[in-house]
Formats: sequence, structure tokens, C-alpha cells
Amino acid sequence: MPSRVNVTDTADYISKAAPAAQPILRSLTQLITTELPSATPKIKWHLPFWDLDQKYVSVAGYKAHVSLSISEELPETLLATAKAQGYVTGQKRLNIGLDQAVPAELVKAILALLN
Repeated sequence: MPSRVNVTDTADYISKAAPAAQPILRSLTQLITTELPSATPKIKWHLPFWDLDQKYVSVAGYKAHVSLSISEELPETLLATAKAQGYVTGQKRLNIGLDQAVPAELVKAILALLN
């Protein structure tokens, strides 16, 4: 998805994302809304965000992956689990390659950090 595309909501963002990223974005959105039902969805910096008090989670589609980012640092145990399963991580994010399945249990564990 080109950067800085104007979007009105999460569904609009997903519809404008690369076709290969759309199923991953839909799956992550469903997990976020199920696991964090009190989070408030909004668009910030042209990306879908969900605010939960002073914390947040966001998703972003790129050329080769989709990122799930949170406001909290991921603990070493989750980073190690993600890497062992073949996912690229960062201090506060999980990248899911467009050819990879969404690791639902890992995503749930990451989202649990926001509760």
C-alpha cells in the first residue's frame, strides 16, 4: 500500500491494501476486536489504531509483510516464540510475511499485554 493514502476507517484501509495483505489485515482486525472489545478504533497517521486507555495497537500493510504494533515492549519469551515460528519481530512489533499464516495464539498473547 502506498504511504499516506487517505482512509476513513479500518475497512477502507484494508480495501486499499495490497490484495495479498488483505486477509492478514482482516484476521488481525478480528483478533484485535475480539480480544480487546473495549478498545476504541480510529485512524492515526493513515493507519488503523485501537486505543485502550494509555495503550494502543495498530496494523499496517507493506509490500512484503503486515505489521502488528503495540505500545508495550514485547517480552523476550514472546520474541523468542515468534522467531522460533519464523516471524520477524521488533521491540514492539510482529511482522507477518504475506506468505505466512497469522499466528493467532501468538497474536492473542501479544494483545494480552495491553490488558
